[in-house]
This record gives sequence, structure tokens and C-alpha cells, in this order.
Amino acid sequence: MEEVRDKVYDWCLELVNGGKILQGIFLMLATWNFAYFRYHMKEFQLKDFEKTLNECNFYYFKSLKFEEADLDDEEIKQNMIKIYEDLSDFKGIRFVGATKIRHLMCPHFFVMWDTAIRKHYKCGTSPKEYHKFMKEMQRKYKEREFEELEKGVVIPRAIDLYNITHFPPS
Repeated sequence: MEEVRDKVYDWCLELVNGGKILQGIFLMLATWNFAYFRYHMKEFQLKDFEKTLNECNFYYFKSLKFEEADLDDEEIKQNMIKIYEDLSDFKGIRFVGATKIRHLMCPHFFVMWDTAIRKHYKCGTSPKEYHKFMKEMQRKYKEREFEELEKGVVIPRAIDLYNITHFPPS
């Protein structure tokens, strides 16, 4: 049975891919990061966020695939860290929302996390910890440690679905 959450994910991607980037991002934040996002909507700095989003170098990652990228490459690492730092500075987005936005913008590269997933893998919230998480996800993928990943979705999303199923929020 398909969850509403899965439909919302599809709608968010459709909005972003259709050029309605802010709408897709805010739908994602309002549904998948609602426990945090809702407390910061009134003071959310939309113009600053839009400026930051436009300055993020997502194009760098558009041609990269999670399963093939060398995550030890210093340029890849520094670009990952820079975008994470810039997005996670915003109240209402922070550490969970930053991974959701990055995935929406580059679904073939970025794996999402939430607090339960992050804690399961013993990762902090810093940009370097997210990089460590990405490396661990890639290692587990390459060594076939994920059991039966979902078919018909990009690999980062399949890993997210696996993690959500095995390490749900408490």
C-alpha cells in the first residue's frame, strides 16, 4: 500500500523538476520536516533562503551518481560541505531539512536522513558528519549490505526507504 508520504515525495520532485523549486521544497519541509519547520514559519527569512538556494552549487552534482562518485575527492567533499553549511544555517531547515532539500535538488546523488537514522549510524549534525554518513551509505551499498532495496527509484531514495523502514522515528 502506498503511503501518502510517498505521494508527497513524488509531488515534491515533480514541482522541483517542473521549475517550482520553492514550492517543492516547502511542501517537503512542511510534511517531512513538520515537527521542526512549523515552529519557524513565522520568522522564516524567505528572501535570504532564496538567495542562499540560488548560490548553492547544485549543478556540480547534477551529473554525479551516488553509487559512482568518489566521496573522498576533495572537491566533491568541499562542495557537499558548503551546501550543507549554507542550508543548515536556516532555522526551520537545519540538519534534517538540509538533506531533504539537497536530495530534491540532486536526487541521484544525495541520501536523506532524519534524526532516528542519523542516530542509528552514530552521526552528529555537522557537515563533516553528513559526509561521513554519505560515505557509510555508499560503502554499505557497494558491499551489498542493504537487503532488498526498493526497485524503480534512484539509489539514494532506495537507501532512504530502507533506512526509514529499519530505523523509524521513535
